[in-house]
Amino acid sequence: MGPMATIVGQAPGRRGGPPLRGPCGARLARLAGLSGVDELARRHELANLLPRFPGKRGKGDAFPPAEARRAAHGVRPKHRDVLLLGRHVARAFGVDRPFFEWWDLGRWRVAVVPHPSGVSRWWNDSANRARAAAFLREALG
Repeated sequence: MGPMATIVGQAPGRRGGPPLRGPCGARLARLAGLSGVDELARRHELANLLPRFPGKRGKGDAFPPAEARRAAHGVRPKHRDVLLLGRHVARAFGVDRPFFEWWDLGRWRVAVVPHPSGVSRWWNDSANRARAAAFLREALG
């Protein structure tokens, strides 16, 4: 098992609920080689940056950057390793780094992972999925 991590997503899905308990969490768990979202949640801290879904048409089209930046100041990860899911979340933390590159941000070791939503076309490329799986197995598995 890799070190415990804090995983910060954008917001709850359209239907609400705990962080990463839907398809996004299932994708992360599968790629990390875990049995499912329940195992992901047992092993790692799951958090959302925003308290509500930031979209009107189901695509996160109304993501509020200023609100996200304010929310990022209040995030206090419990674990040294922190995964930021998607560019919106990374920018809220003032991060503009390539995917899957660990670096130090204060007392945390941070990496940006593409947003795990099915809306993201990044996941359509099998080489991208393989790269993500290798990283996530090491970071979360």
